[in-house]
Amino acid sequence: MVDGADGLELRRRLSDAALAAAGLAGVTVRDLVAGEMADASALLAEVWQTDPRESPMEPGLLVALGFAGNYVSGAFDDAGVMVGTCAGFLGAPHGRLLHSHVAAVRRGAPRGIGTALKLHQRAWCAEHGVDVIGWTYDPLIARNAWFNLGRLGAHVEAYLVDFYGPMDDGLNAGEESDRLLVHWPVEPQQVTPADEPDGSYVALLADADGAPVLAPDVPVGTTTVTLAVPPDVEALRASDRGTASRWRVAFRQAYADLHEQGWRVHGFTRSGRYVLGRPDPRQADPA
Repeated sequence: MVDGADGLELRRRLSDAALAAAGLAGVTVRDLVAGEMADASALLAEVWQTDPRESPMEPGLLVALGFAGNYVSGAFDDAGVMVGTCAGFLGAPHGRLLHSHVAAVRRGAPRGIGTALKLHQRAWCAEHGVDVIGWTYDPLIARNAWFNLGRLGAHVEAYLVDFYGPMDDGLNAGEESDRLLVHWPVEPQQVTPADEPDGSYVALLADADGAPVLAPDVPVGTTTVTLAVPPDVEALRASDRGTASRWRVAFRQAYADLHEQGWRVHGFTRSGRYVLGRPDPRQADPA
């Protein structure tokens, strides 16, 4: 984390960016107090489509996290109603990383609230000496991939197979919980949205019926590989769970095979494809 006068200027810029994002979304984002944790827990249960008693984060746990100095925030509309929430906890090494465990925005709420929450979290981290924010997401959910990689500029660190084990909420029940782990530096980096150069090799694509198709081995001399995901895998799970599950298996296999060959995710396109390239052999191989 930047110290001294430069650190003060960085924290000011991040705070200003967070306030601007909240203003554009029409919300106020702030740290929550103990008496607001029940509302945050209920909102998480609503978004995860589960009974409030089985919320992803029970009120008491949120209270404990906040009390221990971790990150718990809420986004409030003009009427003072909580329409978004986010919680994370400090991790190794020595509190320099914040693991952003859960975030939710009420369905039908205005656009931009997710960005406002994330920029508030980044400003909070700068104030608390945190260098990196990490979180996981389902790699098949295209809108999350674009937000995390294309908008924020987070970097993929690892593919985690069935990370949480069986889940029984309304969004994930019956699916293996594969996740991508991403890291997002608190100090802003230049974000260049990924594109799909001419001649890219499509290693995973959809057939005419929307089912996944794994392509043969990557040809020698290829410089860019892409992996497609369904346009809306959540809708697909509701209408055709079998095909959605085949996408999980196909993406997992394609990613693992490419990773073993040295390919790494460089970004995600607006058209719904992961873009992979090979790192400079003179540089250390990322995870």
